[in-house]
Amino acid sequence: MTPDHEVAIIGAGLSGLGMGAALRRAEIDDFVIFERAGDVGGTWRDNTYPGVGVDIPTFAYQFSYELKPDWSRVFAKGAEVKAYIDDYTAKYGLGPHLRFDSEVTARTWDEEHSLWRLEVNGGEVTARFVVSAIGAFVDPKPVELPGLDQFEGELVHSARWDHDVELAGRRVAILGTGASAVQIVPAIARDLAQLDVYQRTPIWVAPKFDPRIPGWIKGLFRRVPLTQRLTRLVASAIVEFILVFLVVNYRRVRFAAGWIERSNKRFLKQQVRDPELRRKLTPDYGMGCKRPSVSNHYLRTFNRDNVELITDRIKRVTARGIRTADGRERPADVIVLATGFRLASDPENYRRTPVRGTNGFDLATHYERNRLKSYEGVAMPGLPNHFMIFGPYGWTGASWHVLVETASRHIIRVIRASRERGATRVEVTPEATDRFHSLVEKRMSRSLWFSSNCATANSYYFDHHGDAPFLRPTSARHAQKASRSFPLDDYAYGPPL
Repeated sequence: MTPDHEVAIIGAGLSGLGMGAALRRAEIDDFVIFERAGDVGGTWRDNTYPGVGVDIPTFAYQFSYELKPDWSRVFAKGAEVKAYIDDYTAKYGLGPHLRFDSEVTARTWDEEHSLWRLEVNGGEVTARFVVSAIGAFVDPKPVELPGLDQFEGELVHSARWDHDVELAGRRVAILGTGASAVQIVPAIARDLAQLDVYQRTPIWVAPKFDPRIPGWIKGLFRRVPLTQRLTRLVASAIVEFILVFLVVNYRRVRFAAGWIERSNKRFLKQQVRDPELRRKLTPDYGMGCKRPSVSNHYLRTFNRDNVELITDRIKRVTARGIRTADGRERPADVIVLATGFRLASDPENYRRTPVRGTNGFDLATHYERNRLKSYEGVAMPGLPNHFMIFGPYGWTGASWHVLVETASRHIIRVIRASRERGATRVEVTPEATDRFHSLVEKRMSRSLWFSSNCATANSYYFDHHGDAPFLRPTSARHAQKASRSFPLDDYAYGPPL
């Protein structure tokens, strides 16, 4: 049976678009990209809240082969990143491959014909290979608060921002103090009558070096591209050192991690005058247990008379506000939910959109009952001809772009190998998967996550099994080398065409 497409990609964010561009460069043109929304961009399409922007230097936040020389500032705003994605889509000719408003609601492996049957908008599309490019953060996490459905004001989610909701002069409550809240709080505070920030877990916040990029540097990048490549390498190395190296090698470099924590505490002291308020804003877990953030304005916003930090547990939402465990009810006209997302490894994602492989393999059940494993963060036994841009232990390097380039290179090698061997079925072996997981466990054992007290961090790095399957515990260079040289016989090929 000839499938409708050789490759089906699910998602048109940076992952799906990067995979599509990799297929085109490999001269594999029979592919389709399914996107449930009406535009490309993923995170940068959905998140348009006030203050949205990258949280690592823009120089590192781009594909190595597609460097933009005229970024406006060191930390670009969301609209500029979205424009980069739109230009990328056009330049690499991905438009004809895109299918918008097309949600893949089920994936079922057909063993007899060695292909995937995808349920798309109630119909069926078949593909020889499937690449899951749904990103790390799939859907907003459901908020379970008593009385939320009885609130008579307006509800806004950070990832579904309603720009028709007027905030100026009103009383706003924001739930959550993660990366989105760090950007939203200072962006809206000065225009409000009152801003109440409900914090369950404080976040490490570092100063942000964010000047506008002068014209002469942009000109230099255009005239001498090597300078931009070097700038990207330096920026990536700094980010990877802080977010990956120090965390993964915590036992060996605890002194460096401690120095950075002390530096951030000094920054907090400079930003916040009130000692009691500083205490509430100071994390009691190691930096790196959850993703830290950068901002020159978030912490100091709490000095404002119209801003209050609330750390008491929320008891219930009322018709006109929020009541905390101490019995106090604070009025609110608008509630902003900055409460996070379901991760790609959350079993509930695959209850709604099931993935069924060989011999009764069901991805939701597998994730629920078993500790997460993958081969190089890309493939899993039980799912033939199926790859993930971001699988368990898949986050690689300083930025998402490094991950996409590494994973897509791996996938292209396997597809080419199956073509060369005349195979219609390819599946990673359990032995190869266990070998990679042994490397992961060995390196994780000396990481911050299992060497320090992260229990109070409330970190999305940890799953319901108590593991931290988010980040690959190696350098980006190690991952990139592996994507170029892993043994192709770590996969089993067959049957012949």
